[in-house]
Amino acid sequence: MDHKHDFHKGPEKIFVDKVHVRIINGLLHFALESGDKVYAFTSDLVLGKRFGRILGQQVEEIEKKNNIVIDGRLPHEPMPSPLSVSDVQGGSKDRK
Repeated sequence: MDHKHDFHKGPEKIFVDKVHVRIINGLLHFALESGDKVYAFTSDLVLGKRFGRILGQQVEEIEKKNNIVIDGRLPHEPMPSPLSVSDVQGGSKDRK
């Protein structure tokens, strides 16, 4: 049975600034970078999927509670333009 982790006790926390994830031979491999140090882990896909769902739920709760949207785009995903077609056409939708 899973027990609750006490985040106020235990080892020193490390701030992670990058994550690398790959699935190789049916196992989840991920590396967490903190400055010039790298910590590598391997897990089964069940734990990986569970971690993703738990993290997603908690982030959604924070966004909803604080009325914010956290930018979760991946590095290869494009940045949406702040401009709309009407901005480019001079702001008038009825332009002929």
